[in-house]
Amino acid sequence: MHLPHAMGAGQETVVLPAESVPVSRTVDVAVAGGGPAGFCAAVAAARAGARTVLVEKAPFLGGTATGAMVASFMGFYWRDRLVGGGIGHEITERLVAAGGATGFTPYVLAEASENPVAVRTFPFDPEVLKFVLDEMASESGVEVALHTQAVDPLVHGTTVLGLVTQDLYSRTAVRARVVVDATADAVLCRRAGCATENQVERRRDRQPMTMMARLSNVDVPGFRALPRVEKRRLALEGMQSGALNQQLLSLVGSPAGTDAFILMTRVSGLDGSDSRDLTAAERRGREQVRGVVEFLRQSVPGFEGCHLAAVAPWIGVRETWRIRGEFLLSEDDVLQGRQFDDAVAQGGGPLDVHDTTGSGLLLVEPPAPFSIPYRCLVPRGFDGVLVAGRCLSATGRAMGATRHMGTAMATGQAAGTAAAIAVAESVEPRDVPTDRLRTALREAGAVVDSPLLGSTA
Repeated sequence: MHLPHAMGAGQETVVLPAESVPVSRTVDVAVAGGGPAGFCAAVAAARAGARTVLVEKAPFLGGTATGAMVASFMGFYWRDRLVGGGIGHEITERLVAAGGATGFTPYVLAEASENPVAVRTFPFDPEVLKFVLDEMASESGVEVALHTQAVDPLVHGTTVLGLVTQDLYSRTAVRARVVVDATADAVLCRRAGCATENQVERRRDRQPMTMMARLSNVDVPGFRALPRVEKRRLALEGMQSGALNQQLLSLVGSPAGTDAFILMTRVSGLDGSDSRDLTAAERRGREQVRGVVEFLRQSVPGFEGCHLAAVAPWIGVRETWRIRGEFLLSEDDVLQGRQFDDAVAQGGGPLDVHDTTGSGLLLVEPPAPFSIPYRCLVPRGFDGVLVAGRCLSATGRAMGATRHMGTAMATGQAAGTAAAIAVAESVEPRDVPTDRLRTALREAGAVVDSPLLGSTA
C-alpha cells in the first residue's frame, strides 16, 4: 500500500495491525467517483453489458454539478456546433423534461472581466439533477454505493485488480476486471503508484477554488440588462472594497426565474486534495459568500431584496492531480484544434485558467473543436485501470479546457465504454481496439469526430 503524496518526510507514524478486508462484491467494472465523469462512465459500462458498481462518498450523485452547486454545464458546444453528445446530452434532455432546465442558452462568460468570451451554456437546478441521475443509474442497472469512499486500489505489480472502500463503519474490497478512477484527484491511481503530470512541491500552486451560493428573490433580467461597462465598474468596486476576490459578477439563473447561483468567491493557495487545506478553504469560502451577498444587496441592481437560500455543500475545486497517461494533451493541442486518430471525445473550450495567486482570468476560445485521444485515459505503465474527468493526462493549461463538465462527461462515457469492451474481449484497457471503441461511442450518440474536419493529426 502506498503512502499518500501529502505526507512529508520524517512525519511521525504508527503501526496498525494487519487487516483482513472482506470482499463485498466482484464486478466487471468499478467506478470511483459519482461526479459528471464517473456517472457517465458507470452508465456507459452498464449499458454495454458490464456488471458495474459506482462508489461515491457523498449522499447523492453529480459531484461538482450538485455538491459544489456549479449549476451550468459548459463544454457541449464550440460556438454553435454541438461537440458533446451521448449520455451527457441525454442528461440535459432529461433535465428539461423534468422541469429542471429550459435548454442551452447564449452566455457571456466572465462578462465583468477584462476578456469575456461568448459561449453556450446549460443552466439547471442541481436538486432536479439529483433525481435525474438517480433514475438513469437505476434504469441502466448500475449498483450505486453512496456514503462510500474509494480509499485504496487493489494492486498486484502494475495491475489494478479492484479497490478498497470505506463506508460509514467498515472497510471492504471490490474485485473488478477494470477500475475507472473518476475521483477528480486521481486518488486510486496515485496510491497505486501511477506517475502524475504535476508535482507535490507545487500542490498549492493551482487554480483557485470557488464556493457557490444560491440566492432567492433576485431580479435576474434586471441584472443582466446592465451594460457590461457598468458590471465591470461594479466588479472593480467590489474588489477595491474587499467584498470581491476576483473580477467577476458571474451568476447562473435558475428555471424558477427569481433564483440565482453566484460564482463570485475565490480561495487561493490551498491544496484541494488535502483535507486540512480543504477544511480551511471551505470555511474561507463561506466567509467570502457572506461578504459577497452583503455587497450585492447594497451595490448591485437586481439584488436589492435578495436573500441567501443555500451555500453549496462543498467548495468547487478546479485543479488538483492529473495522471501521466500514454499521451499528454497540451495547450497547443487545444489551441490548434488538433484531431487524433484515437479521439474519443471532442472539446469546445474555452481554455479557462484562473490565476493561481492574483485575481486575473485567462479565457481563450480554440479556433476549432479539439479532440481528446483515448491514450489520455490510460495511465502510463499500468493495467486494469482508466481515468476520466479532470484527472486525465493533460498539462495544467490544457486541463483548463478539458475540465468543463460537458467534456468530462464525454471522457467518462469513453472510459466506461472502453472498460466494458476490455471485459468483453478479455484484454487490458490499453489494448482495446480504438476503432471498435470509437464505433461503439458513435452508436451511443457520442461525438468523437470533429463537426468541422475529418482529418487527423
